[in-house]
Amino acid sequence: MIKIIYGEDGFRVHEALEELRREIESGDALGGSSTELDGATVKPEELLNASQTMPLLGGRRLIIVRGLLGRFEAKRRTKRRTERGKAKAKADSDGDSDSDNNAGLLGDWQAAVDALPDLPESTVLALVDGKAGARNPLLAALSQAADVQQFAPLKKGELAGWIRERAELYGARLEGRAIAAMADLVGGDLWAVDGELRKLATYAGDDVISEANVRSMVSQVREANAFALADAIVEGRGDQAIALFQRLLADGDAPLRLLALIARQYRLLIQARELLDQRLSPAEIGNRLGVHGFVAQRILQQAPPYSAGQLRSAYGRLLEADLSIKRGIYNDETALELLIYELANAVPSRRGGRPGYSRPPAGRGAAPARPARG
Repeated sequence: MIKIIYGEDGFRVHEALEELRREIESGDALGGSSTELDGATVKPEELLNASQTMPLLGGRRLIIVRGLLGRFEAKRRTKRRTERGKAKAKADSDGDSDSDNNAGLLGDWQAAVDALPDLPESTVLALVDGKAGARNPLLAALSQAADVQQFAPLKKGELAGWIRERAELYGARLEGRAIAAMADLVGGDLWAVDGELRKLATYAGDDVISEANVRSMVSQVREANAFALADAIVEGRGDQAIALFQRLLADGDAPLRLLALIARQYRLLIQARELLDQRLSPAEIGNRLGVHGFVAQRILQQAPPYSAGQLRSAYGRLLEADLSIKRGIYNDETALELLIYELANAVPSRRGGRPGYSRPPAGRGAAPARPARG
């Protein structure tokens, strides 16, 4: 069996994969087994060998490959940019089909892709990825033989229903206005919504959760602290960054959400650094980045000490940390704490003056004790 689980909604992609893992483990007397492969580097023969190997003790086997769709997405974009005119002319004159084009993009993977639908019944191959276009050649080649689950960001109307169902999962009941307030305050970040619902369920017990409860618990201080964490890392204030990280964890924030927020900060810095090198005005840079006001000012103050290479190197470390979590090398909290320490201590020295501007402290008082993990 082939499962393709992908989309921009990382939370529901994660949940779908965990559900598949539980299904295999619970439905197998031997508990099942799983293997993870890095789709960015795996070779066709490695994937086939792993997928066709029968478990030593019988039972079912889950092969998880992360990032393989994205690898072909990049190839498709590159080919489209470099050969757009030539490909169009050839298609017009020769009648080339989309399947022919996809076959060309699969390259050395063609034989492996042709063999994947004939995997042993004991093997479940799960291709897990983020956003991928409908014309992704690997997705197009396997879609007929695979069970495909795509998770786009929830629309506003869908979000309210998801919040209600998620609250029920934790034994919590929310008033209609409380659900609307949650959707308004937290938005479509399902990692954050899930964390807040867990807290609300714990504090409310058997009581119905009101709008006032939501507005009280879903603190804007926490969101400000999350942005302050990214500022502290980029500006080299390591001790403060670690303290903020511990506070956010104590408040129930998800480490993977914080990792995504930090990655966004470095993506903006990389773009800003390149635009500064092109000598564009601050206003034009803000427009190009899609940020304005305080956010644009902060990015423009943080980017100059770095070179483009230093920022790309830091972003590469973020991707490595994400991969180490998904491979199980480190748990999410340990991986992120090590990353924060490394990035904050890799900030280039400034020529005189004080460290870069950061947000005012977003919260006061000691962080609450972290709940014990059962």
